[in-house]
Amino acid sequence: MKLLTSFAAAALLALAPLATSLSAAEIAGKPMMLPATERQVNVTYFRAAGDAKRPSVLLLHGGGGFDRRIADYNHYASVLANEGFDAYLFYYYSDLDEKLMSRGGGANVFTARYPAWAKQVDDVADYLIKQKDSNGKVGLVGFSNGGILATGASTLDAKINAAVIYYGTEPWPLGEPAKRFPPLLVLHGDADQIIPIENGRQLTALAKKLGAKVDFVVYPGEQHGFGADTSKKNGADALTRTVAFLKRELQGK
Repeated sequence: MKLLTSFAAAALLALAPLATSLSAAEIAGKPMMLPATERQVNVTYFRAAGDAKRPSVLLLHGGGGFDRRIADYNHYASVLANEGFDAYLFYYYSDLDEKLMSRGGGANVFTARYPAWAKQVDDVADYLIKQKDSNGKVGLVGFSNGGILATGASTLDAKINAAVIYYGTEPWPLGEPAKRFPPLLVLHGDADQIIPIENGRQLTALAKKLGAKVDFVVYPGEQHGFGADTSKKNGADALTRTVAFLKRELQGK
């Protein structure tokens, strides 16, 4: 079974030059806090080189947070920074959220806190767009629960210009129908037992129905969580596609 994608063959060939960037020098992240309505949000900031105006990309973690695979996520953000994006690991959990999640309340906490987290993402995105070094565009990259959060934040805020959804779903915790989506890159393994691929198909169908551009990529035999490990073939391919997609939508390349 071949990899399924809506990219044209010419676009696939255009991905090849990006391979060298995946092994570029690592950019170190800087812990900082950014303002949002509910509270200040902890992020780790990976600054793109140079003084040109540039887009920002917020990375949204899954249910387990970033820390248990922090080296993988740091590398992912560093690759984005090397490609000209200001990248941020976005810690949307509060201290109380983390405590409740660690006590086994994951599903209930996620559903209850989802609207507030989506507002956090949109607040920070709006703040970053207004900064003097911004080119006025911002994108989201969400993994698992973070992918579901990215769909909600992007349907609520028209200032979100693009979103990459790793094994996510429609924004069902919002409790209201989605009204719009930015251009989406939806990445999913067809052997995913945690968030089945049907969720990716449903998201793709809904976004297209609402008029969004969608690139839907299926990884045959791949299970949940492959996206963070870019040392493996499918993780590296997904990151390369992510860079190409974000360059197109946020940098006009």
